[in-house]
Amino acid sequence: MKLKFSKIISICIFFTLTASVSAQKGQQYEAKPQGGFTKNISGTWDCGDFGKLTLKQNGISVTGVYDTNGGSLRGTITGNTFSGVWSESETGDSGAFEFELAIKRMSPDPTHLDGKWNHTNDRKWQTGWNCVK
Repeated sequence: MKLKFSKIISICIFFTLTASVSAQKGQQYEAKPQGGFTKNISGTWDCGDFGKLTLKQNGISVTGVYDTNGGSLRGTITGNTFSGVWSESETGDSGAFEFELAIKRMSPDPTHLDGKWNHTNDRKWQTGWNCVK
């Protein structure tokens, strides 16, 4: 009787583990730090074709400069969104921007800014202003 009971337990454990592993296959987990999301975005960000973006944060207010055409921006953080206005001294262009703050690898601070922007005279949003720290 002991041998049969032992086999039954082994089979139950095997099927439980198999079902658990199968349920987890294909799932992707977002990296979230223990203790929360700081929303600190100060520092230098790599924005691909848009060049480097350097941000300085004071509370929820943020100012910054970027490589393209003498660019600068200023805005505020509300929830997980950093939004405000941008301008370029070399071209005279300006408009609005909006970045979603995201953590895509283990860090207490945002690791990605996923953004969109527009020109003052054209309210249609352009996408692809994405930055990585």
